[in-house]
Amino acid sequence: MAVSVSTTRTDTVGRYTKYTTGTITFDSSYPTGGEALLPTAVGLSSKVEFISVSPAAGYVFEYDYSANKVKAFDTTSDAAAPCPGKEVANTTDLSSVTCRYIAFGN
Repeated sequence: MAVSVSTTRTDTVGRYTKYTTGTITFDSSYPTGGEALLPTAVGLSSKVEFISVSPAAGYVFEYDYSANKVKAFDTTSDAAAPCPGKEVANTTDLSSVTCRYIAFGN
Protein backbone atom coordinates (compact mmCIF):
# COMPACT_ATOMS: atom_id res chain seq x y z
CA MET A 1 0.00 0.00 0.00
CA ALA A 2 1.07 3.64 0.03
CA VAL A 3 0.54 6.94 1.72
CA SER A 4 -2.18 9.23 0.43
CA VAL A 5 -1.17 12.84 -0.20
CA SER A 6 -3.49 15.80 -0.57
CA THR A 7 -1.77 19.00 -1.72
CA THR A 8 -3.56 22.15 -0.59
CA ARG A 9 -1.20 24.84 -1.85
CA THR A 10 1.56 25.19 -4.42
CA ASP A 11 3.57 28.35 -5.03
CA THR A 12 7.05 29.49 -6.05
CA VAL A 13 9.82 30.96 -3.93
CA GLY A 14 12.29 32.91 -6.01
CA ARG A 15 12.94 31.85 -9.57
CA TYR A 16 13.47 28.10 -9.39
CA THR A 17 12.14 26.81 -6.08
CA LYS A 18 8.59 25.63 -5.54
CA TYR A 19 6.88 24.89 -2.25
CA THR A 20 3.80 22.84 -1.51
CA THR A 21 1.70 22.22 1.58
CA GLY A 22 -0.89 19.59 2.34
CA THR A 23 -1.61 16.44 4.29
CA ILE A 24 -0.22 12.92 4.33
CA THR A 25 -2.39 10.00 5.45
CA PHE A 26 -0.65 6.73 6.16
CA ASP A 27 -1.99 3.31 5.24
CA SER A 28 -2.79 0.14 7.17
CA SER A 29 0.62 -1.56 6.79
CA TYR A 30 3.71 0.55 7.48
CA PRO A 31 6.83 -1.00 5.87
CA THR A 32 10.13 -1.08 7.77
CA GLY A 33 12.36 1.64 6.34
CA GLY A 34 9.50 3.98 5.52
CA GLU A 35 6.73 4.72 3.06
CA ALA A 36 7.69 5.84 -0.45
CA LEU A 37 7.08 9.57 -0.93
CA LEU A 38 8.34 10.71 -4.31
CA PRO A 39 8.71 14.40 -5.19
CA THR A 40 5.78 14.14 -7.62
CA ALA A 41 3.53 12.89 -4.79
CA VAL A 42 3.94 16.22 -2.99
CA GLY A 43 3.59 18.34 -6.12
CA LEU A 44 7.26 18.79 -7.02
CA SER A 45 8.79 17.92 -10.39
CA SER A 46 12.10 16.25 -9.63
CA LYS A 47 13.65 16.77 -6.19
CA VAL A 48 12.67 17.36 -2.58
CA GLU A 49 15.19 19.83 -1.16
CA PHE A 50 13.47 20.03 2.23
CA ILE A 51 10.30 18.59 3.73
CA SER A 52 8.86 18.94 7.20
CA VAL A 53 6.15 16.54 8.31
CA SER A 54 4.30 17.52 11.48
CA PRO A 55 4.07 15.11 14.42
CA ALA A 56 0.68 13.40 14.81
CA ALA A 57 -0.96 10.82 17.09
CA GLY A 58 2.23 10.18 19.10
CA TYR A 59 4.47 9.76 16.06
CA VAL A 60 7.23 11.92 14.60
CA PHE A 61 8.37 11.68 10.99
CA GLU A 62 11.69 11.90 9.16
CA TYR A 63 12.26 12.09 5.43
CA ASP A 64 15.02 9.93 3.91
CA TYR A 65 16.19 12.14 1.04
CA SER A 66 18.33 9.48 -0.65
CA ALA A 67 15.54 6.86 -0.69
CA ASN A 68 12.56 9.27 -1.05
CA LYS A 69 10.78 7.73 1.94
CA VAL A 70 9.06 9.09 5.02
CA LYS A 71 9.84 7.17 8.21
CA ALA A 72 7.58 7.03 11.27
CA PHE A 73 8.90 6.92 14.84
CA ASP A 74 6.88 6.16 17.96
CA THR A 75 7.41 8.79 20.67
CA THR A 76 5.30 7.13 23.34
CA SER A 77 7.05 5.35 26.13
CA ASP A 78 6.00 1.86 27.15
CA ALA A 79 6.79 1.08 30.80
CA ALA A 80 7.78 -2.48 29.87
CA ALA A 81 10.07 -1.41 27.04
CA PRO A 82 10.71 2.34 27.04
CA CYS A 83 12.00 3.37 23.64
CA PRO A 84 10.86 6.78 22.48
CA GLY A 85 12.01 7.45 18.96
CA LYS A 86 12.06 3.82 17.80
CA GLU A 87 10.93 3.27 14.21
CA VAL A 88 7.39 1.93 13.93
CA ALA A 89 7.30 -1.85 13.54
CA ASN A 90 6.74 -3.47 10.15
CA THR A 91 3.04 -3.82 9.17
CA THR A 92 1.83 -1.40 11.88
CA ASP A 93 -1.58 0.06 11.03
CA LEU A 94 -1.16 3.85 10.76
CA SER A 95 -4.32 4.40 8.71
CA SER A 96 -5.74 6.72 11.38
CA VAL A 97 -2.65 8.99 11.22
CA THR A 98 -2.88 12.15 9.11
CA CYS A 99 -0.26 14.87 9.34
CA ARG A 100 0.52 18.14 7.62
CA TYR A 101 3.60 18.80 5.51
CA ILE A 102 5.48 21.60 3.79
CA ALA A 103 7.96 20.74 1.04
CA PHE A 104 10.46 22.78 -0.96
CA GLY A 105 12.15 21.69 -4.16
CA ASN A 106 11.90 21.72 -7.90
